[in-house]
Amino acid sequence: MASSRVANSLKNVFAAWGGQALYALASFVVRAVFVATLAQEFVGLETLFASLLTILTLADLGVGSAIVFALYEPLATDNKEVVKSLMRLFKRAYIVIGIVIIVLGIILAPNVRLLLGADAPDIPLLEVYFFCFVLNTGISYFFSYKGSLINADQKSYIVYLIQYSFLTVMCLFQIAVLVITHNYLVFLICMIASTLFQNIVIALTANRMYPYIKEKDVKPLDRGILRSIEKNVVGLMMHRIAGVASTPVNNLVITSFVGLATTSLYGNYLLVIQAMERILAKVFDSIIASVGDLGVREGEQRQYEVFQTAFFVNALVFGGVAGGMMCSFNSFITLWVGSDWCLPDYLVILIVLLFFVKGMRSAGETFTSAYGLYWITKWKAVLEAIFLPVLAIILVQPYGMAGVLIASMISSLGISTVYEAWAVYRHGFHMPLRAYIRMFSLYVLVCVVAMLAAFWLCTNMALTGIVGFLVNGLVGMVITAGVVVLVFGRTRPAREAFGIAARIFNHVIAKLPFYKAQG
Repeated sequence: MASSRVANSLKNVFAAWGGQALYALASFVVRAVFVATLAQEFVGLETLFASLLTILTLADLGVGSAIVFALYEPLATDNKEVVKSLMRLFKRAYIVIGIVIIVLGIILAPNVRLLLGADAPDIPLLEVYFFCFVLNTGISYFFSYKGSLINADQKSYIVYLIQYSFLTVMCLFQIAVLVITHNYLVFLICMIASTLFQNIVIALTANRMYPYIKEKDVKPLDRGILRSIEKNVVGLMMHRIAGVASTPVNNLVITSFVGLATTSLYGNYLLVIQAMERILAKVFDSIIASVGDLGVREGEQRQYEVFQTAFFVNALVFGGVAGGMMCSFNSFITLWVGSDWCLPDYLVILIVLLFFVKGMRSAGETFTSAYGLYWITKWKAVLEAIFLPVLAIILVQPYGMAGVLIASMISSLGISTVYEAWAVYRHGFHMPLRAYIRMFSLYVLVCVVAMLAAFWLCTNMALTGIVGFLVNGLVGMVITAGVVVLVFGRTRPAREAFGIAARIFNHVIAKLPFYKAQG
């Protein structure tokens, strides 16, 4: 069973990485064509509508994640009756959520023009554009619940392959539409069509993989399972509220106190950061179901050992990527949109450190999700939603944009990191929190020192152009990851991680045609 978990996680990670990387590349090309072919105000609409849809998706309330957690045990024990009952609940909940989002969008659409301000340009069909975003989000709920069953069964790679195939094709169609027609409405119709068809294909795939979910004789869910879902929904709802209150608040505070020009510059860095976050998040999202299965089958000591190994990988991956980004970020921005769009070095360092600090929570978030500890961590979300905006407003006045980034780091470290770790250690491993604090602090200290040393080296090399971008990125990544391996390479978690990597490498090599021919 352990080898099955590793195999499934490996497939999930490769599919997630490959698909997200391909889609991220296509999205960057789409953005470049978008900026070149449409008026400037349309670029701002994308950000505005995305923020509004983030708020509307609060209607989800975390129902999906709570039901997915409830699916782990019946899937592990092959209890098809409970799976059928959960999927019926899933279907009903998501249909209601999709309808609620569409209705809220219809209500909000006539007033969306007010959000642009009195001096905003007159954009024809603005309400129609907004409703296209609403419809795209709403219809996704009508079919996507079946994809969650595949994810819970540790086969996320199947969903990823379908999703990213459709998304990449969508990007190609959108580029063609922009170049040929310069029509934003047709651009949005491509997005809606992609969402609709990819979810239909995923639903049909789930029907083939789990034909019993189509059976009509479905028993009512046990009250204990329902109560567990209700508790987790409340916890997840608070997490979602905190998520809405954090990222949009940062942009709003920067715009209000520093200026729209700075927000525009920051937006380019944020686009890269978010693309990288999605790629790396897929790695840990892909192993959630395997960790959930581990929690059902293995003891606490083994679960803790797996967590330590996951945390080492967490530091190695995010540290290496952050080191590369810190050293090459402005080189990339210069190549992409020009040196006029670059931020000062000290802001770039803070942006990357914020990315790294949030990324170091990935292992803890994975175990929090897999253990279904949303109810336990609900107050963390409330505290962060209150604390972050207040601290950001206080610090932005003397320190500008740097103050907002520092406020986000303090909030992430002082509230989210500690609270999530406490939940996992107290309720998952039954261990004291101080063990995590020591481990986390040591890893972060080592990674940050290595990053800053690499940044100093790259700054003094003063390379420019494509060569500077590639060399700086490679130097930052190699130095940071190398220091992590040098310091922690002899520990048990590192040895286990290297052992898994070696087995994966040997497995891949054994599959190659030339290797088989030699054998």
